[in-house]
Amino acid sequence: MPTREQQVRDAAVRVFTERGVHGLTHRAVDAAAGLAQGSTSNLFRTRRALVTVVAEEVARLRLQDGPEPGSPLSIAWLELLLIGRRDDAIAAAIEPTRTRMRALLDEARPSGQPLTTPELAALLTGLEFAQTVTGVHLDAVALLEGLAVSG
Repeated sequence: MPTREQQVRDAAVRVFTERGVHGLTHRAVDAAAGLAQGSTSNLFRTRRALVTVVAEEVARLRLQDGPEPGSPLSIAWLELLLIGRRDDAIAAAIEPTRTRMRALLDEARPSGQPLTTPELAALLTGLEFAQTVTGVHLDAVALLEGLAVSG
């Protein structure tokens, strides 16, 4: 059985993926977790602490499950990337996962690839964003192979 903290973490991610950052409140998480009011704020006192724990959990799940453009988790990740541009605590919460993702990408990158790992990571994030926003499937492998041929 999950601990109370894990229940709150799971519920916070659900609330965030369903309602976004503005819908993420201590009360909403308490309700989603089926816990008494005040349970979430006992664990994560401030709104920033709550958003930070969501960032940590979304980052962990993303690394565990991989990206799926258009999924609630993908949308949450993209939202966190944007929030992290203005909030150092969120940027710090997702940075270890971003670093690990770049390392995995670096390991998988073909030796003849003309793009650096950071450039490739940016391209893949952009593709995920485009697919999520437009709903149009983009074949990242075909695009990368095209870059390798044209480079």
